[in-house]
Order: sequence, then C-alpha cells, then structure tokens
Amino acid sequence: MDFQPAGHASVASGNSWSRRHDAVFLALLLASLLLLLALFTYSPLDQAWSVSGDTPARNAAGKVGALLADVLFHAFGYLAFAIPLLVMTKLVLLFRKTAPTDGWFWLTRSFGLLLSLSMLCALAEMSIWHGEQLPAGAGGILGQSLAAVLLPLFSFAGTAVVVAASLALGLMLYLEFSWLQLFDRLGGWLLQRLQKQPQAAADKPAAAPVTGAEYDEPAQLSALVVEKPARTGLFSRRTSSRAEPSLGDGTAEEGGSEPPLLLDTLSVDDDDRNDNDELLPWDDEPVVTQTSRKPRAAVAAEPLAVPIQPLEKRESKPSERAQRDLQGSLFKGDQPLPSIALLDPPRADQKAGFSAERLQELSRLLVQKLADFGVKIEVTAVAPGPVITRFEIQPAPGVKASKISNLARDLARSMAMLSVRVVEVIPGKSVMGIEVPNEDRAVVSLSEVLASEEYDRSKSPLTLALGHDIGGNPVITDLAKMPHLLVAGTTGSGKSVGVNAMLLSLLFKSTPDELRLILVDPKMLELSVYEGIPHLLTPVVTDMKEASNALRWSVAEMERRYMLMAALGVRNIAGYNKKVRDAIEAGQPIVDPLWKIEQSFETQPPLLQPLPYIVIVIDEFADMMMMVGKKVEELIARIAQKARASGIHMILATQRPSVDVITGLIKANIPTRISFQVSSKIDSRTILDQGGAEQLLGHGDMLYMPPGHAVPERVHGAFVDDDEVHRLVAEWKQRGAPDYIEEITRHDDEGGGGAGGDLGDGEQDELYDLAVAFVTESGKCSISSVQRKLRIGYNRAARLVETMEAAGVVSSPAHNGSREVLAGSPPEY
Repeated sequence: MDFQPAGHASVASGNSWSRRHDAVFLALLLASLLLLLALFTYSPLDQAWSVSGDTPARNAAGKVGALLADVLFHAFGYLAFAIPLLVMTKLVLLFRKTAPTDGWFWLTRSFGLLLSLSMLCALAEMSIWHGEQLPAGAGGILGQSLAAVLLPLFSFAGTAVVVAASLALGLMLYLEFSWLQLFDRLGGWLLQRLQKQPQAAADKPAAAPVTGAEYDEPAQLSALVVEKPARTGLFSRRTSSRAEPSLGDGTAEEGGSEPPLLLDTLSVDDDDRNDNDELLPWDDEPVVTQTSRKPRAAVAAEPLAVPIQPLEKRESKPSERAQRDLQGSLFKGDQPLPSIALLDPPRADQKAGFSAERLQELSRLLVQKLADFGVKIEVTAVAPGPVITRFEIQPAPGVKASKISNLARDLARSMAMLSVRVVEVIPGKSVMGIEVPNEDRAVVSLSEVLASEEYDRSKSPLTLALGHDIGGNPVITDLAKMPHLLVAGTTGSGKSVGVNAMLLSLLFKSTPDELRLILVDPKMLELSVYEGIPHLLTPVVTDMKEASNALRWSVAEMERRYMLMAALGVRNIAGYNKKVRDAIEAGQPIVDPLWKIEQSFETQPPLLQPLPYIVIVIDEFADMMMMVGKKVEELIARIAQKARASGIHMILATQRPSVDVITGLIKANIPTRISFQVSSKIDSRTILDQGGAEQLLGHGDMLYMPPGHAVPERVHGAFVDDDEVHRLVAEWKQRGAPDYIEEITRHDDEGGGGAGGDLGDGEQDELYDLAVAFVTESGKCSISSVQRKLRIGYNRAARLVETMEAAGVVSSPAHNGSREVLAGSPPEY
C-alpha cells in the first residue's frame, strides 16, 4: 500500500474543490444569463405552460426560455427578475470562498433565499398595480397566497411590518452578512468623513482658545495609518487568519498600493474584530497599523493662549457717610447712627489670585484632566476674583452639563484643589463655569462693604450687607423685599459670623424708632452680646417656651397691624407710616381706631404713632423645632405668609438643614435662602433645591438665592470680629436704654395674654365645657379631634385647646405635637 504525506493530501483535496468550485460557478453564471434573456424577451403569446398553440416562439431563448419565463412570471410575478440577480450575487460570494462549507449552512442559505423571495412577492402584490401585463399579478401566485393569508390577520400596516422584518432576516441568511455590522461600518465611514478637517495650522491665530490639541492624547486616540489591501482583479479572495495557507497563493496580496489614509481620532480594537465575518462584495476591510509617535514639546513651553478677563468690578469709592465718619465729629451726639469707623478698616496689603502664568497652566491642566475623564472642553476665558477664579468653558457638542457637574470631586482631586464648583448656567452666557479657590484668599471686611455707595444709597431701614460677589463688588440687599430669610450651614462654615454681619448692617442703618428686634438664641452664646441695646423689644430669648410665646405675640401684633392698616385704607406699613407722619405734621393726629373704652383704663383714645419694623432672628432654628415642635412651625408659617405688609420679618438660621427642620411648609413661604458650606449634596438640595453648597470653601463662602431667581449667586461673606460687635453694642447702649414689652414672653397662665387679645377668652366660649368634657372622657387631646367633635373651625378649636392648657386641663404640646390630659374625667351624678 502506498502512503503519501498529509500535506500532499490536503493540497490534492484543495485542488479538487477548486475545480468543482469553478465548474459550478460557470454553470450558474450561464443559467443566470439565460434566465435574464428569457425574462426580458417574454411574450404572453408564446406557447408555454399556460398557453397552447403552434405559433413559433418569439422568446430569444427559444421554447425553453418561453416555458421558463411563463412559469416564473406565474409563480413570482415581477420578482422573477430577482431570481437571476440573486443567483449572480451569490456567485460573487461563492467565488470569494477559499474552502467548502458544510450542508447545514447550505440549508440556512436556501431557507434565506426562499424567505426573501416569498416576502418580496407579497410586498409586490400589496404595493404594485400590475394591469394586464403579467398573467398572475405583480407578486405571482406566491404573492397572492401570502397576501390572502396575512392581510386578514394583521391588516395592511401590520402585514407590511411582518413582511419587512421577514425580508431583512431572509436577506441576512442568504447573503451571509450582519445588519449591525453593516450599519456600524457605515456609521464609521460617515464619522471618518465628518472628522476630516483641512489643515490650517498656519492660519491659526496666536491667541486661540486652549483645547485638547495641546496635549498628547492617549494611545487609542493617536494617529493611525490605514493601508488598503492590494487587489489583483475584480473579485479578490479573502483569506482567513485561521485557515491554512494554500500553495501557490503567495502573490495574491501583492501589487500596487494606494496612498495611506491618515485618521486623527480613529481607534481600532483587535478584540472587537471577528475573523470569520464575511465581507460584502463592495466592502474593503482596511488593515490598520499604528505609526510611531514623535515626542512633543513640554506643555509649559507653549504660548499663552487663554484670554484673561478680570471679572467686572464697579469703581468703588468711599461713600459720603464713610468719608464723614472718618473725619469725625465735634459733638458725639449730633449723628443719629453710629460711625462706621467703629469697625476695623480693610487690610491694604492683601494678595489674592493667581499669576498670569499660573492661570494659563491651570487652563491647560483643566482641559487635560477633563479629557482624561472622557470630556472634551474648550477654555474660552479666565476670570480671576478676590477669593475664587472662574474658568469659562465651552463643552464639546453632545456633552451634557450634568456629566461635568458629577466630576466636581474627581476634578478637585486630580487638580490638587480644596474644592471645585461647577456652574452649569451663567446668566447671559452660553458657557459653563468652573470655579477654583485662589492660592491667596482675600478677606472681605464688613467696613469695606458698609462704606460702599450701594449701602449708603439704600433708603430701606432693613438693608443687609452680605459681602462681595466673585468679582469683588459689594452685595447689598433689602430684607423688606425678601421678605424673610432662611440661612443654613455646617459648623465652621461662617453662618454665625454671617448672621452677626446682617445684624450689624441693620444697626448701622436704623434707629430704634425705625427697627425693633426679637433675638432668639437657644445656644445662649451667639446673640447674648446684643443684650441691652435699645432696639430690643424683649431681652434675648434663650428659653424655647418663651420663644414660642414671642412668636405667638408676633402673630397677634401682625393681626393688630393689619386691622390698623385696613382702618386707614393703606396696603403696607410704609403707606401707614407716611399717612401717620403727614397727619402729625399737619397738626391733625389720627386717633387709634381700635380703641374701646370698656377695654381700657384710659378715658381718652390714644393717638397713632409710626410703627417700627420688627425683625425676628432665630439663631438655631433646629433646637426650637426639636423642643417645641409642630406648634412653632405653624406660627412661623403664619408669620411668613402674612407678615410682609405689616413690617414683621424673620431671619431663621440652622446648622442642620434636614427635612424635619426645614419642612416643606417653611420652604414654600420663605423663598429667599442663603446656604453656607454643607456636608452633602442632600443638604444643599434641602436648602437651595439644587446642589453646589457642598462644594463651597467655608469661612463665609455662601450661595445666595435672591427672591424671584432660580440660579444662586456666589457671595463671599463679610467678616466681623467680636471686638467690632462689642464696640457697636457699647455705642448703642450709651445712646439709650431698651424699652422692653413684658407681654412678649409672658405665658398665658401668668395672666394677661398681652397683645394676644382673644387667645385668653376661650373660657367665655359656650363650647368650652363641652370641649373639656370630651377631652377628659376620651383621655386624648388634639386640635383636630376637638374640631371634628364639635364641628367648628380650626382657629376656634385651637383657642379652646390653648385655654385648656392655661387652665391645667391638658399639658403643653410635646415635640411631636401631642398633649397629655392632666384633669380627670368629670364625676357622674
């Protein structure tokens, strides 16, 4: 027995397959051409399968051609022309093969051919009007049969969807390609075309914005040279890397080469490429090779490119009052307000901001670090300020602002910064902002803010000086327009210093006749220094029950002022004071319209006097909510809803901005808010309804949400030393003593009730005994239960419950609002 090497056997097998391969190709090509000739010269008068006669054949392919054309048109309609075209397309794919395929794939392709042909026939039958040209319609017998089955089941639109999906599947199986790969390559080709830009480096201006081109890009973004494979003819065979090389085929890939294509941003991953994927006849797969990169020059050697535009700062010169206060006065008491010279002057030797070289370096570093995170930006301008520096950036098309905002912490870490804040919206501009802290931070002094013309020109007694904006301009606002202020910040963020700065700006602006204060200090340390100034309506409140009584008195005072304004026909306290002053100057003072002789010991009605503004300052609002509970929330909400026109305003401060402290009821009625640095984004959203406060720097850095604005403004709060506060307090104590109103903090069981008026008249209510009986019998007490039982309004039920509390029937409310019944049930007779 003769043996031959395995290599010779494989070569012989390959040669045998090649000969059969060529024979099948030629036979199918001949059949396709014959079918095309028969179909194009078809005549319905020829003797064929459906027509009998002795006439000579008019078909160019003779009687056989006439018979084939008649059968195909009857079976497939117009789709008879597709049969030779599909066969010829398959011939091209078959010729590109280098090895035979098994029977399973042959069955799959056959099924794909039948499915495609059937769906095309159904589609032609549904959409083409055939007239009398074809014997069995546009889709033939096959199309008519499928349409008759599908249309009753899916209607026309549903049938069209089913036919289109089946056609796509059939073509994929028959032609052996993937729609996903086709679309992917088409998209890559379009992207390559769009990314090609003309080389215009010589025309580039010297001061162009910094982009990612100044940096060495990662390896996957480097320049790639794409070389097209050489072609020896119309049909080139594709060799697989996993197939064995055939003998005598070594010159198949040799020949002339086309110039390479340079792609700037194309990345190719070898793992994503499938070696077994078949190419379409018109598809050329490029061979990608990476070229070596030349070392680039250092970043620091590049020219400065980012325009440095300092933030707009208004010309600041001392106001007339500041100049007058600095000159002093001959007589100490000739000025109604204290001198601003009591405050420490601003520091003159402060160095703030970065150098120009450092700003350019930070601009490039910012672009590079964001590129490392997959975000391409362009720095359009740099705006240095006294405390922070803002980089104005233009994101690349398609980059969301939220994506950059979520990278704030990572950006701060990579740039070695204490904190980085991302400003998604800059009013009046189409760019975003990235704010970084300066190396040398300037200290904003309160004397510098109060000496500004903005503070001096403000005529409101409730003028607040907050500090400087990021450009160094003073931020002056009016509490009367807010009309209430909510302040939050963690320990050490500068919240207490900010509250002191607000109080000092009020005391430098208003006399005791214009402004009165109610200070609530649960910590007994922050506001106790103001004890004894003539602006106080009551001593600094440190007991939370007294604070609750002070709020209750404020509600009653608000109602009394509304009744006075209604009697005088004015709409706010400014109109009321103007009308009262005009009457006094005219010598016709107005009598109190609310005076009743049976409720007073006086025999003559009192005369109306101008009403001062009342500002309630609560330094730690969370302690009050925890100790007194829901009752305080209702009182604060009532003041916030109605007290604006009556001249009563609140400043609420807390270091715990949680939802159980800053409730929805309080937030809905206090739209003006200030947030110092907080610990988390959740706390920032609680106070501002958006993030950003967690990225502040602390030490007075704040976000100020003005009334009617949705975008907060960054403000650097003014610093106030304890010595400055003591000097101002001592100055006001020398000018006068306080005139306290004892009824403000007096409890109901001490008698009186002060300005509360009708709050102590519950026992005169005819339903009081029924309310007491209900509470003692049921053993529970709440305003809502009394309201439902007696079918009365909420205010009347609250008055009855408060009267029972004063009489000792029920206890005061706990932190959750519940009350304990102290009196026993009434005896039964």
